[in-house]
Amino acid sequence: MEYSGLAYSNGTYPNGSNPYSAHRRTLTPATTTLPYLPSLQRCVATLETSTHLLKKSVSALDEATNGYPRLWTITSHTKVHNCRQPITPRKLYILILANTYYFLQTKKFELVSEQDIANAQAEVARDVEPQLFALTEKVVQEIYSLENKEYQLIGRVHAEEEKEKVRVQRQKAARSGLSNIKKLQSLTRRKEELSRSASELEEVLDQKRQEFSDLIDKIKLAESQSGLQSGPSKRLRRNPTNESRELSLKEEERKREIARRDQELESIQQRIEEKRRSVNELRSKVELQSRNPSGQNGFNPIKQWRMYSDHYKFLEKTLQTQLQVDGRDKEAYEEAFARFATSYLRELDSRQAKTDKELSTLTRDKTRKLSQMRNLCKQLFPEDNIGQTMAKLIEMLNEFPLEEERRHNLGRVVAILKQVDVIELVLETREVANGEEEGQPGQTEEQLILRIKFIN
Repeated sequence: MEYSGLAYSNGTYPNGSNPYSAHRRTLTPATTTLPYLPSLQRCVATLETSTHLLKKSVSALDEATNGYPRLWTITSHTKVHNCRQPITPRKLYILILANTYYFLQTKKFELVSEQDIANAQAEVARDVEPQLFALTEKVVQEIYSLENKEYQLIGRVHAEEEKEKVRVQRQKAARSGLSNIKKLQSLTRRKEELSRSASELEEVLDQKRQEFSDLIDKIKLAESQSGLQSGPSKRLRRNPTNESRELSLKEEERKREIARRDQELESIQQRIEEKRRSVNELRSKVELQSRNPSGQNGFNPIKQWRMYSDHYKFLEKTLQTQLQVDGRDKEAYEEAFARFATSYLRELDSRQAKTDKELSTLTRDKTRKLSQMRNLCKQLFPEDNIGQTMAKLIEMLNEFPLEEERRHNLGRVVAILKQVDVIELVLETREVANGEEEGQPGQTEEQLILRIKFIN
């Protein structure tokens, strides 16, 4: 409907009439003055169809786009982000309608039902679960291997700690034994001097004894000769007073000489006893020092070969038999002894290193086997009770016949368990009833019983 633009500003037509004047006009359906009614009805029907289609489009759009993020994703697929101008609500609405129409025409985006999603998830789970289980088993194996490595490293750490403690103790003993080594050296020198002087005094004593015995023999010979001369020879008779006086003088001199020699012998014997006592005291001190390597109740040498008395004696004996070194030359003797002891200790260190290496290998094997045995026992016997486990093991092994001993080794198992103080064997004597008259003693029977020492 078009409106004419001939109205004045005061709202009246040229003829003076007012278009808004109050007048009523009645239209009836039967009038033939509405020729556009059918076309209007067709327009209304078309509008209803369009409205219905628009509702379907809006419902489809609501199902396809639940929320602004999905709308933004749909608009991004149509390259809306390439627009240079900002997107207004009207343009967004037009784009949504266009995308809805495009979606309905081409079916580019399709909806997936919840059942399809559940089926897809189940299929993915069926594909993924075996791999997850395999990976889990691998992880468990890796954990077991890492635990074994941890046990091995713990054993190594304990061994290294023990070695470090021993080394620190040796260093402390060496540092604290600077004065003790000097005492030991002085005592060894004193011991050598005393032993040398004791040997010299023994030689002097033997010499004096020999002289004394010779003197007694001479006196006896002189007495016998004087007796023979005084008997038969009367011609060469001397004055008895002078001869007796001379004999008495000689006898007194000999007695004085004998007394003097006896005093000398007593003094020498006293000196020998003193030397022996000092040597015994020195030996006792050295033995006490060899028994106390820590140096608390005695003195401790700094050199390594003096810390072990057995090795020290072996080195001394070998040095005396193999190396020809004069014991009186102290510097040469000590130098030769130090060289020999150093080479000996170096050889001992190499052998000790080999022994430690083999021992560490055996310890690792033992730890690994113990862990394997522990896991096997946990799988076979889930009860957390060592006594019950051992009893079950022995019962299982006892079920085999005796001729199969070489296969199950029951005797060996019992011996090992007895060695580690897990079980004990007891021989008991029991009386067996004969079934005869009562009151008579029955036969005794010895039975070997195996007992578990502990339960938990």
